[in-house]
Amino acid sequence: MLSLTQSLFNLTVRYQSQLERWMATIYDTLHPSHSEDEELVRRAAFIVRNGAIKVTNYDPYNHRIDGVVQDVVPVQVRLLITEEASFCSCPADEFCRHRLAVIFSLYQQKSSLSDWLQQWRLKKTEQLSLLANERTPESWKTVVEATFHAVSADANWKERYRIDYSIQNIQQRIKKFTPFEREWQPLYRLFTSTVLLRILLTQIEENELFHLRTTIQSEIENIQHEMQSLANKPRLFAADPFYDSLAKQIREIAQNTNGLFALRFQLVRLFWEHLFTEKKMRENEIAFFETNRSDSSLYLALFYVLLQKKDSLETLVEDINSSQLVEWIYVAKLAESLNDPDSLQILLTAIRPFIHEFVNSSFSPWNRSQIISQLYGLYKQIEMPDDQREELFWQFGSFGLRAYSDFLIDQQRFDDWVALHHRFSSTLDYAESCGMKTVIQESPESTLPLYHVLAIKEVRERNRHSYKQAVRIWKKMKAAAKKSGKVDYWNSYVQEIQSKYKRLRALQEEIQKGNLSL
Repeated sequence: MLSLTQSLFNLTVRYQSQLERWMATIYDTLHPSHSEDEELVRRAAFIVRNGAIKVTNYDPYNHRIDGVVQDVVPVQVRLLITEEASFCSCPADEFCRHRLAVIFSLYQQKSSLSDWLQQWRLKKTEQLSLLANERTPESWKTVVEATFHAVSADANWKERYRIDYSIQNIQQRIKKFTPFEREWQPLYRLFTSTVLLRILLTQIEENELFHLRTTIQSEIENIQHEMQSLANKPRLFAADPFYDSLAKQIREIAQNTNGLFALRFQLVRLFWEHLFTEKKMRENEIAFFETNRSDSSLYLALFYVLLQKKDSLETLVEDINSSQLVEWIYVAKLAESLNDPDSLQILLTAIRPFIHEFVNSSFSPWNRSQIISQLYGLYKQIEMPDDQREELFWQFGSFGLRAYSDFLIDQQRFDDWVALHHRFSSTLDYAESCGMKTVIQESPESTLPLYHVLAIKEVRERNRHSYKQAVRIWKKMKAAAKKSGKVDYWNSYVQEIQSKYKRLRALQEEIQKGNLSL
């Protein structure tokens, strides 16, 4: 046995034909579509890139090379090149990453290992392309799952600052296999996006899903777009198996409870409201959910409204809680859109006790105003005793002021309307946005006290700009007094104001300019 005296390059030149045959054997034996093979090659290439291989001995008579691979612990590797035989001190029986790494290290001395790896990985692309062209749900699922596993084989793919990029990478790879025929493309995009979401929502831990909220929301919006595209085209007869498979994918998403329930529910209701519209299909699905109750009753409520099963819905709403009120409100809006007042009544009656906690703890001020406006639009359509309706507005709090104003105007309770805005110290602009024009038209006399309070508030600011604002308000008050026939009252009021603030010269000048007397 001789010690190593030749360079690795010279060894590679000597054994070039044997190494190429060995690499061809590896190429044919291992396949990138098998996750174990892909992981094996990836880790061997990683060892080579990190320079963790050292050749320790070469025996030219027996064509034997010995080396050490620095892994978690040092590993001894021996190659018998002419026999294409290898041995390793690790427990693996067949090809292991250490033997592959030594072979790769020798091969790359004269040839491009990167080119070989790229060509080897193309085997997977070719296979996936063939699968995509088979036009079966199983084939398209395999395309998505294989692509996902290829990217997720990197142990760091879920790191917070890499996960979005990783998912974009998966999506771009899947996109490459889109069918050439235009009529199949929307279904391919919808199907593969749904399968990918199912993988993400059911296989990733809840604490990791939190960082994916925006990405998943964006993907759901893309799915909604594809649904609209499919709705505008005739349904392919050959697409029926894909719809059946999609229903199973959505069921799995609904049954899993790892987190992001709001997004899961949004996805489920999009499919069953817009894509799966056949009554028989919905009835079959509701039978499954009734047999396999998930933690949330919202899915059943969705189907009870779609199928107008009012008795079942009335029993189910006992499970309503404030943590999922956004989704329950959506179900109520669905009942409204289906022109189903009975279901709407059942849902809104059950929701009402939770509204105060819901609107005052779950939203920012801007969103709070929007959700209250939506709620009031729903509650206007159901029958409620007036005392319950007023209690509802007090639950809304200050953010329900506009809704309560509309209610009081509808009831022609104009004095109460004024008292409400006095109670919450509304500005003139806000009061006008809440229907003051209607109050002036119907009961101008009622507005006089509110105008007075608003004007005096401006006077107390004691500056020229505020005095101008006060006169602007008094002019509106003048028009209301004239409309209500209170000319004498108004002139007396103006005289009293001038007398009370006679020492405020700037205010007196603005009053004179304003010509307030009738």
